[in-house]
Amino acid sequence: MYLLAVLLLLYRDVSSADVVVGRKDNSTVLQCGEDPGNNIVGVIWKIHHINNSLCFFSYADLAKRGPQIYNNCSTRMTLTNITLTIQNTQISDGGNYTCAISCNRGTFISTTILQVLAQPSVSLDINSDGSPECRASGGFPAAEISWNPHSDDINITKIKDLDDTWTVISTYKSNGDNVACLVSHPTFVNVWSQSIVLSGKIGGTHYFWRIIGLIIFSCLVIGLFLYCRYKSKAIPM
Repeated sequence: MYLLAVLLLLYRDVSSADVVVGRKDNSTVLQCGEDPGNNIVGVIWKIHHINNSLCFFSYADLAKRGPQIYNNCSTRMTLTNITLTIQNTQISDGGNYTCAISCNRGTFISTTILQVLAQPSVSLDINSDGSPECRASGGFPAAEISWNPHSDDINITKIKDLDDTWTVISTYKSNGDNVACLVSHPTFVNVWSQSIVLSGKIGGTHYFWRIIGLIIFSCLVIGLFLYCRYKSKAIPM
């Protein structure tokens, strides 16, 4: 019966799978269908991760050899009866989790799709060029960033971090006195929004040349004043 469960598991169709959403760095609990009671002969999980790696985690109570456990998955995973627990869940743990239970009533197979989310940290600042820069760091999936008012002159950079999360950087290039950054993500109950006032901020090449122009104009005015004063003293009485 346990061998039959293994064979059925290998060719399981996952089109009717349930979806479980987990959070990065938290614990995730997956159930292998309904609990058949104390009549379990064996439980086996086939895990197909989002990075296409495949592993197995199984428990079998064999008559001659006693309880046997096999695990070539992560050491962060533990199996208790029909419950698979993932400690410190990571983005790479996401994927298809198909399990088979063998008991006196037969073999039961179920599939769960695990989606792991990571909430990004968001900031809005003026960058070194004097442009508003909105940044959503450490998110999975990648956050969506938009601006109000809308502009066609926006630069977007996406960076995949070592832990499989994404950092999205959006730079607003259009002129304006006040703009708002809007960030959407599945972990947000509402859209994150923050405004920034551009007038009065000193930074970037635009403001740099304004200051240089003001200094040059002031020097010309002072120079003209001193020149006129010198000329008035040079005229003989």
